[in-house]
Amino acid sequence: MTHNEVYKWFELYFPLYAGENAAAWFPNGKNSIRVRQTNGAEFIFTYGGKDDWRFETVKSFIKDMKGGKG
Repeated sequence: MTHNEVYKWFELYFPLYAGENAAAWFPNGKNSIRVRQTNGAEFIFTYGGKDDWRFETVKSFIKDMKGGKG
């Protein structure tokens, strides 16, 4: 899946965090994007399917990575 497709799913699932509230977004790995809000907050959205997705803070994402520290 392309990162543009992941962002489309993000917009569908979290419209209050997308659109004019999203200042920018960046690829974050396979099926994953990092979204920066206009207020400076940053989140990670990972999409594996309609029953397999995560929306979390950057700190939470890093903590769950193997060997990650957050």
